[in-house]
Amino acid sequence: MSSTAPQDFGQPLLLDDYVAVQQPITTTSPSLCAVCHIAASLQRCSNCKNIHYCSSQCQACDWPHHKLLCKQFVSSQGARPSSSHRRALYMPDKSSRPFFIWLQYGSNGYPIDRQNFFPGTPDADLKTIAFHNRFLPYWIQISYDSNPSGRSLNKNECAKRLTEDAPGAAKWSGPLVVLAYSAEEGLEKPALDVDTSVLGPLRDYLRLRCEYDGPVFVEQPQERWEQADLMRILGGETK
Repeated sequence: MSSTAPQDFGQPLLLDDYVAVQQPITTTSPSLCAVCHIAASLQRCSNCKNIHYCSSQCQACDWPHHKLLCKQFVSSQGARPSSSHRRALYMPDKSSRPFFIWLQYGSNGYPIDRQNFFPGTPDADLKTIAFHNRFLPYWIQISYDSNPSGRSLNKNECAKRLTEDAPGAAKWSGPLVVLAYSAEEGLEKPALDVDTSVLGPLRDYLRLRCEYDGPVFVEQPQERWEQADLMRILGGETK
């Protein structure tokens, strides 16, 4: 199955107004269960030791998807080609199984060899869409072929599998490359290593974009200040 339609997943809109939301976790936050997101116990995958769960039930629920990356993650340990390489996730269009790849980064924080995973795609046609899951301490960025010229692209079999054939799953065409960036340093630094914890939030996001075509918003970290605190921060005096 193929498509000649252009793709444009847009850019998320930032929420400016204060909304009382649960604050996202940070790199120093306690580990959360990959399924229900409550504080995890010491239980984690005995093979890769990379993902945490609160119970055996949650681990069993996650296994059909986690097993896609578990062994790959173990084999990728110690296989970094150089200090400028970071692990990314590749979702090929002709296979239903995602796999880890290594991308090399320049000093500007951008991958040098990402184009190699989009054969036949002009560099100008590559677009990215990023999202932040509050249960992960980093941003996830998806690179995709925007296809403005209407070339024939295969429907992405990985996206179809991960979204379990959700309505609209066929909108993801061509290969996808998934990167992770620090929520604190942003895109100006080389990416972080993608690991197995990315798969659940990625699956949820792909499914969301399959089922929803409206504007996409991103929450910004926010705090509500009392007047005295606000005046102190701004250098004013309280009355």
